[in-house]
Amino acid sequence: SSGINAEWPLRPGDKLSASGQEYINKAKISKEDPEFMFFFSNSASGKVTSSVIDAMEGAAQADRPVLVVLDIPEGGKYSVVETDNPTPDMIDTVLEDYKAGKLTMKQLN
Repeated sequence: SSGINAEWPLRPGDKLSASGQEYINKAKISKEDPEFMFFFSNSASGKVTSSVIDAMEGAAQADRPVLVVLDIPEGGKYSVVETDNPTPDMIDTVLEDYKAGKLTMKQLN
């Protein structure tokens, strides 16, 4: 079996947790909102996950791992990064690309 419902390596999820905690810690020190927040799901049928997929009008395939960048404060934009081999380093790379304006952002519906 493949895709989001399959046994996905825990390493990317662990990295999301670690990265998320880093941003939470920075926000606590600066007393500001976190620059980024993270959400991990290994099921396309969850309430939040299915809502995000619906808002992207099928831009992300529910049968494979994807990393979705949502930018709600900037008018509800998103970017989908699909991969057959997600890695923990991919998260840092995508965040760097987002900050540098290298991601193609689309409008949520």
